[in-house]
Amino acid sequence: MPIENTSPQFIEFYKKKALNLVEISQNHYKNRELKKACELLSQAYSFYKKAGELDNAEQVKKRFEEIKTELKSGA
Repeated sequence: MPIENTSPQFIEFYKKKALNLVEISQNHYKNRELKKACELLSQAYSFYKKAGELDNAEQVKKRFEEIKTELKSGA
């Protein structure tokens, strides 16, 4: 039985997982749960990197940094 290349399936999984995490983090941000939003964005960043979605990864990283700064300032 030949080995099937599952790489494209994993890439799609990673992209969907990352997008889902970003959406959930937005809900946490709206509820002022900034620490949880940062945790989720950190995970999303990792999944985007695994999928090779570097532009999306950088956008998530930027948003993470914005929320982290807000968290540190006690806003």
